[in-house]
Amino acid sequence: MKFRFKLLPFIMTILSALYLVYVLSSENTTLIADAVGGDPGGKVLPIVISIFLIAGFLYITLTERPDKEPIDKETLFLFFFTLAIAILYVLLTKTIGFVLLSTIVLYLLEYLYSTIGEKRNITSATIFGVITLLYTALFYLILRLANRYIGRLARASVIPAIFSNGTTLAIICLILVFIFIIIQLLTVRRISKRLNLNREGTAAIISSSVVLILFVIFKQFFLVGLAPGLLNF
Repeated sequence: MKFRFKLLPFIMTILSALYLVYVLSSENTTLIADAVGGDPGGKVLPIVISIFLIAGFLYITLTERPDKEPIDKETLFLFFFTLAIAILYVLLTKTIGFVLLSTIVLYLLEYLYSTIGEKRNITSATIFGVITLLYTALFYLILRLANRYIGRLARASVIPAIFSNGTTLAIICLILVFIFIIIQLLTVRRISKRLNLNREGTAAIISSSVVLILFVIFKQFFLVGLAPGLLNF
């Protein structure tokens, strides 16, 4: 049977739609912001993400037509791998935690999709991935400690009371994250170039930066209760 559209984007459209139905039919999540009456709705984030996924994959389905060449094995592998890792992400986020699991997932996907058609060095990619996970987790813990320490100083009147405000702390953490990203660009990129591991270095910078920015935005600006998982100490 010949399809007049690309099959993989169509399947992803259906899966995204099913995810939206699942989110809408599930119970609402209680957020930290409930205490101050600022809850934007526990379903807001997954609903927004699923709508963007549906729109994106549907656009690809409607605008792109299948090539005459059959789907190669690597494309099929990446499709099923992405699907499997997405399912595992949903199932394991609460156990492993948002920061750790998101870093792993983003690193894997960025590395695999940026090396399509190239020979992959699994050993170096794994080592670089572990190092990325460790320093991302370390900086996450530094952000948590900075929040607590600055808040305590403000409550003890050692520093102005404005520093105990959640928005102020969020802005400080976001600035720290951007400083961290600049440090990564100056160090990780240089090291990866020296070792001829540009793909691994790029995956490290992107995954770590995106995860930390999302953490500050959703956890501290929108007060979404992201699961700490294994880093809950």
